[in-house]
Amino acid sequence: MKPTVNVLYLPGTNCQEETVRAFAEVGAQPRMRFAADLLAGTERLDDADILCIPGGFSFGDHLGGGAVAAALLRSHLADQFEAARTRPLIGICNGFQIAVRGGCFGKVGLKVNSAGTFRNEENQRHVVENDNDSPWLTGLGGQTLTFPCAHGEGRFDPGSETAGFRVALRYEKDSNPDGSFDDIAGVTSADGLAFGLMDHPERAIDREVRLAFFSNGVRAVR
Repeated sequence: MKPTVNVLYLPGTNCQEETVRAFAEVGAQPRMRFAADLLAGTERLDDADILCIPGGFSFGDHLGGGAVAAALLRSHLADQFEAARTRPLIGICNGFQIAVRGGCFGKVGLKVNSAGTFRNEENQRHVVENDNDSPWLTGLGGQTLTFPCAHGEGRFDPGSETAGFRVALRYEKDSNPDGSFDDIAGVTSADGLAFGLMDHPERAIDREVRLAFFSNGVRAVR
């Protein structure tokens, strides 16, 4: 059987089609999970091999990017969200914001870009960390992957957190679009199961780059 992926759809999500397509292309069976169905109890968040929280502007970014969605996951869907976190999870852009506010990476934060504006860079370069053994990054250490950046609230701030996350991606030197601490563009949880990044690999022009992370995630649960 194909590995299953639950793709969370919230009011304001807008990158679901590209994300579903990427998972399907690497041999998974992606299923949309709508917030209304989850709250009604007719669907579950935790009945798949992988949970994906895609990009967009959930709940209009009211109270901050991902704030309302994360509150929903940590209250009404807390048990299901905790169960899903014992398996591979990927949060992209707004999904990263939700995962951060949901506690997947310790007490880190994502703040408004240092320039104070939305940044849209079609060919943003990202360097994969060499010493992160997360299944999402298998075989990619040291590589530079180019894919679009499109966010206004992606400035990574670790605060005083030292144990809840590991660096996964960095922006190339002197090309940091949002002012993130130490050029950090993406992180994993300490156990490597959760992977969050601000930019959009599902929109990459290069097919190999577009599918790299998704292929690794699916391979990890086969």
